[in-house]
Amino acid sequence: MSVEEIFQSTNKQPMSNRIVIACDPGVGGGFAVQTKDGILLFPMPESLPDMAQLLTGFKVCDSHLWIEKVPKFVSKLTPASAVATLHENYGIIQGLAYATGYALHRVEPKVWQEPLGLGGRKACATGPEWKRKLKSKAQELYPHLDVTLGNADALLILHYAQGGGR
Repeated sequence: MSVEEIFQSTNKQPMSNRIVIACDPGVGGGFAVQTKDGILLFPMPESLPDMAQLLTGFKVCDSHLWIEKVPKFVSKLTPASAVATLHENYGIIQGLAYATGYALHRVEPKVWQEPLGLGGRKACATGPEWKRKLKSKAQELYPHLDVTLGNADALLILHYAQGGGR
């Protein structure tokens, strides 16, 4: 469902004095948006126009975008296509956010993950195990939301942006 469809179906425009959006720019990442009515979760849009629509649809005078800072090097096991998409999304989202007037906050994974008290990525044998652990934590913190592997990181970045664990 697009941002426009969500606005139309709920008849709720996310207008308040402050909007905070958190983004996991990965291939399977997404967005978590704190509005005056609660938190909305979105998968990563597939196109540039859809990304632009999401960001402009929530823009108010005091808008903040928190985005996970991407590493310059990713595991040798990660396909080059996934790394390219990660970096492409990272650049596109920052450019769109800046151009539409969002305050930008870049946060490294270690920084937003540490306050969760999960022991860090090295506490798990595999990357998928770590992702499941993050999802489980997001479900504990936000039991009323439909947390998936695709939106868990964005939701936890939003938690950090709002002071969770800091």
